[in-house]
Amino acid sequence: MKQNRPCRLVCVLCALAFALTALPMAAFAQQPEETAAVQQSLTAADVRGMQQADAAVTELTDSEDYTRMSEDERIDAALQQLEELTRQGLVKQGSVYTDAENGMVSFTYSCGALGGILVADPEEENAAALPQLEKEQLQQLAENKRVGTAAIYYAFDNTINSARYPYYAYMQTYWDSVGLQTRLDTTVTVSDLRRMGDYDLCILSTHGAYYTYEYGWLWKRTATEPLILLSEKSEFWSDLRYGFDLLAHRVVKVNGMYAVNGDFFRSAYRGNGIVLSETCEFYGKNGHVDTAMADGLLAGGAKAVMGYVNNVYSVYSRSMLWATVNRMIEGETLEQAVDYAKSIYGTDDIIWYNEQGGRRPHAAASYAMLSGSRSAVLPNPYTAQEAAAAA
Repeated sequence: MKQNRPCRLVCVLCALAFALTALPMAAFAQQPEETAAVQQSLTAADVRGMQQADAAVTELTDSEDYTRMSEDERIDAALQQLEELTRQGLVKQGSVYTDAENGMVSFTYSCGALGGILVADPEEENAAALPQLEKEQLQQLAENKRVGTAAIYYAFDNTINSARYPYYAYMQTYWDSVGLQTRLDTTVTVSDLRRMGDYDLCILSTHGAYYTYEYGWLWKRTATEPLILLSEKSEFWSDLRYGFDLLAHRVVKVNGMYAVNGDFFRSAYRGNGIVLSETCEFYGKNGHVDTAMADGLLAGGAKAVMGYVNNVYSVYSRSMLWATVNRMIEGETLEQAVDYAKSIYGTDDIIWYNEQGGRRPHAAASYAMLSGSRSAVLPNPYTAQEAAAAA
């Protein structure tokens, strides 16, 4: 019996060593998406907890005091609010992360879904004067063409007293009249984005943000990703409806409203169209170009994607959009159309801003990037040969 004791001791030590060796691997395997696999759907109690937290967040962000605060003051106010929500058990202990550079305070709800408080003002880059639409130059496009279908997903504001909305209403009317059957969606929901594959051309006209959060229960790590911000407010039944996406971290709630990331499009987009995005930081920012949004769309079948690196001036992105789509209606490829737009408005938005007489450009220039097929075109472009054959 005594001779077996050393053997048993060695076996116990080997088992312990194996367990300790496996522990870091198990911890690092706890990726955000795998964490969601532990719980497959939200319960009514989960949703009630999130709704309670959202009510507290929106009470803060919608207040007049908050609108008058500096970014540093907003961060302090957000942290105080989240500290109280953590004490109430509505926010996970240790999940609050401040990304002052990108103007976001992120957190994790007690159920595991991700949330955030945007402290940066998404309108701060929109102070430049609005240009006039170049109607005179567009009369040559008035032939009767059939070049497919398009959808403008407009979520910059609620369209009431909006300085932006009339431009998009005009674009929708004009493009529709020259053969690009265009739908203007002004109440964009997560469910609407799931149907993007129904269109030949999709235009994402929304605010964007860069979202950084912490994850991991033993070894904390950070992940950063671009988000597309929607104006769809979080509600009890919509939380239940989007439960899988919330738990899988494909949908995030920011200021009590929904936002989507590249993994959402990887899961939801099923089509063969072209996607043009006006959102800030769609391709990340200088020093951290992020193709997650475009990669998700391309994985779902999109032909091509265009978007911007860094925060983009809204007038520049809208002008680029206007010129690009008009040239594509004429039959040009996406790359040709974007190059034409750049020739008019500049290769980045600071060039455009300076040409307008601007004196205080933002810190980093925003420029367009293309992914996928640069030769992508709208279907059945009008040609002179077809006109002659029809005559």
